[in-house]
Amino acid sequence: MIPLLVILLSIFVFAIGAAGVVASRHFVMIILSMEVMLVAATILAVGFFYYYADGSILLLLFSIWAIAAVEVIALIAFYQYMLKEETTMDVTSLSTLKD
Repeated sequence: MIPLLVILLSIFVFAIGAAGVVASRHFVMIILSMEVMLVAATILAVGFFYYYADGSILLLLFSIWAIAAVEVIALIAFYQYMLKEETTMDVTSLSTLKD
């Protein structure tokens, strides 16, 4: 069985990330909070594979790191585009819904 400490740590870190997504209006802070939630999923996955997998967890770790790296690269590219276009990073002003 996965130790309760690993599960509680994962839930705590995920809650911090979810609170960051809900509370922030800045695009970069939302993406960074999503990274924190990805770390929480990684903690839980590593704990699961440590206790239940027969083989190595390197494939799991490399796939999680690759996903995180792609997310960071996309964030940097989008941030550079928004700086070049001189638009705001406030996600509430990006809404295009009309009454």
